[in-house]
Amino acid sequence: MALKRIIILISPLLLFFILYIPYRYFNSEFLVDWLGCGCPQVDVETGEIIENNFNANTFTNYFWLFISFCVMIISAFLTKLLPKNKIWFKVLYIVLMFGTSLFIAYKFTQIMMWE
Repeated sequence: MALKRIIILISPLLLFFILYIPYRYFNSEFLVDWLGCGCPQVDVETGEIIENNFNANTFTNYFWLFISFCVMIISAFLTKLLPKNKIWFKVLYIVLMFGTSLFIAYKFTQIMMWE
């Protein structure tokens, strides 16, 4: 029973790994064409670098940050599986899940970064 509860408590992190391949495909096939990559672009006439402030890299950062918040919210609902009299344990669980999800989000954005 305890192992099953632990698996359920960690399961929100699976959202990252479930969405990784579909998002990577969406990023490479559609998002870069639509928003452009984070690559520096040079204006042909003036020779100056054109800044693209919102590009596929920015969208990717916001997407994985949104998934991190979703994991935190799901984790908040899953605290009902934890002991009722230990509020600090529930808070610690939510903080650790959010921290772990932010770490995974950071790694995924680094992997998917267009240069």
